[in-house]
Amino acid sequence: MIRSHTNDNDDQLFDAKQSEQESANIDNTAGEIQQQYSSDAEFGALVKHAELERKTQGTAPGVQMPEWVENKSAEAALSTRKSGMRVNDLKRFPAVAGISIAALLFLYIPMLIVVAFSFNGGHQALLWKGFSFTWYASVFTDDAIIRATGTSLEVAAIATAVSCIIGVLYVLALDNMSRAGSAIATGLINASLLIPEIVLGVSTMAFIRLIGMTPGFLPLILAHSTFCIPFAVMPIRARLQSLDRSCFEAAADLGASGWQTVRSITLPQLMPGIVSGALMAFVVSMDDFMISNFLTSAGTTTLPIYIFSLIRKGVNPSINVVATLLLLLAMAVTAVSTALTSRRSS
Repeated sequence: MIRSHTNDNDDQLFDAKQSEQESANIDNTAGEIQQQYSSDAEFGALVKHAELERKTQGTAPGVQMPEWVENKSAEAALSTRKSGMRVNDLKRFPAVAGISIAALLFLYIPMLIVVAFSFNGGHQALLWKGFSFTWYASVFTDDAIIRATGTSLEVAAIATAVSCIIGVLYVLALDNMSRAGSAIATGLINASLLIPEIVLGVSTMAFIRLIGMTPGFLPLILAHSTFCIPFAVMPIRARLQSLDRSCFEAAADLGASGWQTVRSITLPQLMPGIVSGALMAFVVSMDDFMISNFLTSAGTTTLPIYIFSLIRKGVNPSINVVATLLLLLAMAVTAVSTALTSRRSS
């Protein structure tokens, strides 16, 4: 009798614990389901609807899952797009669409106008006189524009190569620093992005004269290489931080030296970031006006400086042609960067 009474008590305790466990599981499941909905009111309405169906139809106890979850096939991924659209519904911010469209139009319409008027046959930059390729022929046969373009391309190519080499070395060194050293080095390299360009131009010119040099081709390359480094570092560092560290550990386990690991594993995997950084540095160097204005001399005039001198003399469609060609260059660089990055990443 005593043993039977003890067994009954054990069964009751087991049933109570099992009931508590089932209740906890239901609460956890409800909490996970609730995270998929935009508000507590929406989730509460779902629970009330499920309870009403259970009472009227006599279904099993517990919260009924939505139809889009119940009917999901085992192979299909569980999507929360329905609830995410409610959370990010732009109807709650009625001015966002209009402001976005206005900003895009304000950005791209002037570019389209410049491209259109580059085919102008008249002598005024913004006075249409008919369609013509006259000014394209004039630009491609203008010795001054060709020399300025060549100077800009040469400076940009050298500055890009130097900034990428320094950027890769900087990122690899930064990866082995302590947290405090990494923070200090990052702050120093990014400081040039916050300093106004006119301050950099004046300080660079003063430093160049202080060390006994005069404005010319070499100071121009040194200045461009310096301010291009942060633009090259950003994508390279982002790429390094996204790499799987097990590759480097496997190379070390297989007996690879530090140089072999860098040459065979690190650099190939950093190539998408290096390409992106190089193209970004190239475009920034080609586009620079403020710093170049302090460091150019006769014979080293860059294309932005020459365009500015043309505007001071008088605006004609040749400026539209040069702007159109620079726009095509930027589009080509962006397309090549995207293609190479996608191919390397895949």
